[in-house]
Amino acid sequence: MEPVSTAAPESARRRATRARLVQAAQQEFGKNGIDATSVEQLCEAAGFTRGAFYSNFATKDDLCVAIAEHFAEQTIRSCHESLASLPDRPTPVDIVAKILGAASLTEDQHRTQLELQLRAWRDPELGARMAAVRADTLPLAAEVIARATAQAGVEMLVDVNDLIRIFEALFFAPTLAREGTSLRLIAYVANHLTRDTHP
Repeated sequence: MEPVSTAAPESARRRATRARLVQAAQQEFGKNGIDATSVEQLCEAAGFTRGAFYSNFATKDDLCVAIAEHFAEQTIRSCHESLASLPDRPTPVDIVAKILGAASLTEDQHRTQLELQLRAWRDPELGARMAAVRADTLPLAAEVIARATAQAGVEMLVDVNDLIRIFEALFFAPTLAREGTSLRLIAYVANHLTRDTHP
C-alpha cells in the first residue's frame, strides 16, 4: 500500500495561517501604522507565535505584498458576484453602488491601503513589487468595468484604465472617505464619462 500524502492538509494549513496573518495585519497596520506594528503584535492579533510569521513571510514587506494581492483578489471576486445580482438595465449609479459595496473596507482596512501606497512610494523595491501586483490586477478590473458597462448599456468616453484610476483616486482619498462622499462623486463621474447606447 502506498503511503498517504500529507501535502494537501499542510498546504491548507499554510494558506489558513497566511490568511489569518493578512487579516490581522489589515487591522493592526490601520490602527498603528506599518512601522509601528511589531511582528509580535501581528502574531498576537492573529493568535500565532513569531515562528508562524517567519515560516510564511521573510519581512513585513512580503506581508504588505500579500495584503495587496488578497485585497485585489477579494475585490475582483466580490465585484463579479455583485454584478450578477444587478437588475435588468441598471443605471451607472446602480453599478457604482454594487462595485463600491463589493470593495467596501473598514476604517482600519482603508488606512492600511493608504499605508501600503505610502510605503511603496518611499521604497523603490517594494514599489516595484506592488506595481507588479497592480499590473496583474488591472486587466481583471478592466474586465469588471467592461462587464458593468455592457450590463448598463453604456459605453465609456475615456480609456478604461484611466477610468479605473479616477475611481481609485476618489475611492481611496482620505478626506472623501471620512466625509462619506466617495459614492456620490464616483457616480457623478461615471454618469459624465459614459454614454447611453440604448436606442
